[in-house]
Amino acid sequence: MTTKISVGRIVADFLVLLACAIPLLIFHEFVKPYKRGFYCDDESIRYPLLPSTVTRQMLIVVGILIPSALIIATEVFRTLAWEKKCSHLFKKYHMRNTQVHRLIVRLYIFIGYFFLGVCFNQLMVDIAKYTIGRQRPHFMEVCKPNVGYKNCGLNHTYITDFWCTTTDKKLIHESQLSFYSGHSSFSFYAAWYTSLYLQARLYRPLYSRLLLPVIQFSLFGGAAFVAYSRVSDYKHHWSDVLVGSAMGSAIGIIVALFVAEVFKRREIPSCVDEAPEGHNMNLMPLEKRPDPELGIQPAPTNTVVETKTVLVSHDMRGPSIYNSGGHPVEGQRIPPSHRLTSTPVAQTSQIHITSNGYKSELHLDPVLVVPVNDDN
Repeated sequence: MTTKISVGRIVADFLVLLACAIPLLIFHEFVKPYKRGFYCDDESIRYPLLPSTVTRQMLIVVGILIPSALIIATEVFRTLAWEKKCSHLFKKYHMRNTQVHRLIVRLYIFIGYFFLGVCFNQLMVDIAKYTIGRQRPHFMEVCKPNVGYKNCGLNHTYITDFWCTTTDKKLIHESQLSFYSGHSSFSFYAAWYTSLYLQARLYRPLYSRLLLPVIQFSLFGGAAFVAYSRVSDYKHHWSDVLVGSAMGSAIGIIVALFVAEVFKRREIPSCVDEAPEGHNMNLMPLEKRPDPELGIQPAPTNTVVETKTVLVSHDMRGPSIYNSGGHPVEGQRIPPSHRLTSTPVAQTSQIHITSNGYKSELHLDPVLVVPVNDDN
């Protein structure tokens, strides 16, 4: 099957991605956060200003490079190891007169959707930050307002008419963007998207069944570390981190399952378990599964084509010593225990004969099977 790739569609994808990124630039360069008042005796905003354990630049580099590297490594491994002997089962892609390898198409799809989710996630973060304008825990230290900073005392008064005495406008701007945590949201978005992608694309165990869970746990462990550091660095309140983690997780799950549809793009061919003995790279055997996109048909199933009814008599005293006419078998000695008066228990059973090409055997030991005569 050959699929033509439209250049116009690729250009349209980049334009849509750019359109989603433009509002982020507008928020950061031209929008001012909502100015909230404060209680001068509020201890939650009087923490010192500390450097970030995980800076924004570090988060962007690590949070983008690690998922991208895992996606690239997964697709290369699938192409070179699992699909080497069945590449003919997959679609062929052409753009104009040039053949495009399916590896390039897959990277374009999964990394492209990842970046689209990054834009979605950050847009939700900025909408909340600039609309709510919650002060960070170090707000008083950064702003040093003209009212309530030094002469607060025990006066529990909500102050709205104030201005910051410091001159660092960038720090003042950032000190009013506490809710909710962008670091936590981005970290958990990347962890969820990447983990679900790996779960879908690495559909059979690797060299060890523990390798994939360890990678997924490491992603979530890193995301949790970033979230915890925002509280210990006094950059966010604990509730900011909690909501950010929940929002990032929700966006990651939605993008992976319903936008990128990673589980609908598993592409499991029927020949992945046909590697010669000793050359299967220690992979576990995989049950064949149908894949409509690849034209792979499901395996035939057993179908009942005939049903016969027989009378099954169970002699609870041991193996039968009677022939089909009900007389003792010649040469058989009847044990004393069999000379006792008893009534055999009879029941009717059904034997299903299937069309799978295999002969089924019914083991009824000790059992006497007598066919039922339909004429009687």
